[in-house]
Amino acid sequence: MNDRAKHILKLPTDDRQLISKFSESMSRVLAILLIAFVASCSGSKKVSLAPPPPTKAVGVDPGVLAEADSIADHLFVSWDRQQLAAEKRLAGEKRIEMSNELWDALEGVGDETSAETDTVAAVETFNKGARHLLALQKLQDGSIDEETVRRQSLAHLDSARFHFERALQLNPFDRNTRLWLARVYQMSAERLVDDQHYGIAARFLENLIRMDKGQHGLYGRLGQIYMAMQLWTKALDKFSAAETVLSETAVFDVPDETALNDSSIAAATDSASLFLYVYYQAENHIRLYDTDEALANLTRSEEFARNEEDLATIKSTRDWIGWDDGNIRGAEFRDELLDMVDEERYKDAAKGFDALSKKLTTNRARREIQWRLAILEFTHLEKEEQAMKRMVDIADFYNTDTTGIAQTDTMFSQYFDSYGTMCHNMGLASLKLKKLRKALAYFKQATIVPWKQQAKSHVEIAKLSINNPALAVSSAEKALNLRNQLNGREQEEALRMMVEGLKRLGRFQEATRYYREYRDLVSIGKKSS
Repeated sequence: MNDRAKHILKLPTDDRQLISKFSESMSRVLAILLIAFVASCSGSKKVSLAPPPPTKAVGVDPGVLAEADSIADHLFVSWDRQQLAAEKRLAGEKRIEMSNELWDALEGVGDETSAETDTVAAVETFNKGARHLLALQKLQDGSIDEETVRRQSLAHLDSARFHFERALQLNPFDRNTRLWLARVYQMSAERLVDDQHYGIAARFLENLIRMDKGQHGLYGRLGQIYMAMQLWTKALDKFSAAETVLSETAVFDVPDETALNDSSIAAATDSASLFLYVYYQAENHIRLYDTDEALANLTRSEEFARNEEDLATIKSTRDWIGWDDGNIRGAEFRDELLDMVDEERYKDAAKGFDALSKKLTTNRARREIQWRLAILEFTHLEKEEQAMKRMVDIADFYNTDTTGIAQTDTMFSQYFDSYGTMCHNMGLASLKLKKLRKALAYFKQATIVPWKQQAKSHVEIAKLSINNPALAVSSAEKALNLRNQLNGREQEEALRMMVEGLKRLGRFQEATRYYREYRDLVSIGKKSS
């Protein structure tokens, strides 16, 4: 939507601290590649995934044995399966390391362990990255580009996911494997979103949420992805869940030395994220054309606004909804038509504005659309007279209004600036056609329209009135009283008309004063040129 600020949600970055840096040497890189290749390609011993046979223990009651077996099924697996699961986890860890090295090389990530800038270390880090890319290039026996590196990194990450999922099948009780798999899902989601592979990223994040329901940032990130996919209901659900998880887990962030109470829990709440979650619920209600719920969430988001920028965003969105008294579809259609104008599809936009005007619910919105249509007709469609008629209707409304709307309507000045400009330009066009009476009429009209360039029309009237010195002097004087609206050339013309008219009226001293002013202005113009 046009003119409405957008915020970017970021996934929590704590796990990124666990990401390994570049390899220490080219040999280490090659060793890692070789280990991972062997781990992924070599055969592993066969381990049955079937349920283990009933435990035999002489002297133990069969009922106790059955109960113990039932409990054990939820605690651990056989030693062989634990061993094989560990191998798979190790293979996955190596794949993550390779994926990170490639991604870091692609993005130029260096050693960030020191807060101070170390030029020697930076150069060494760069060289390691270059050697890694060179090694990869040799292994692939051909040239590579950024897209190739990106695909290679994602392939390693996908391979890591496979190994961790296999390890979790073998040993579902290994918390380390769950942690690694969660990290793979999150890294995959982040990198795939960069590539706009939203569907895959959404699946990864859904899996990650099933493994860890206590991270509000995951719900928020997933909500953002669903918005990118235009799945508004799903996005709304995720942002609502993010708000709930954030609110209900804030108690765990209260410092140990602080008493647990409403104020300390409120202080521990991430207000920045809370604002975004509530605000984006409003955004998704807008996309679902639910005006009341959208406005309700905008009101709630004000409570969590962090600064004036947040408040301005809320106001802008609320104003957008209220453009035609909650007619969201009308506001969206208007924005689509404005995009057409930007794309120079003027005829299509004009037809659309005409159709939209008939579907609006408020006269205020209709006036704006009629104004936009008039600008198109006057500027691009060679329908100047039709445009003028529309502007006359708008001007007549304000000129006859007794309710005070003109003082509160933010579009008032834009309407009259457009109307005055059109009148002035119609006067100039008439001059070119030697239609002096018509030109004078348009210029006179422009001087009574409250627009910000009236002085220009006064100058043109003064020039047309040279045979009537009194009128010429009067018009030139009005122009000079608004000289901040005139450029240098226009000021010279106004002064020249003033001098000429005063001379013909016998007011020589005044003429001399204005003539000196005219000469000074001309002199300054020559120096500047």
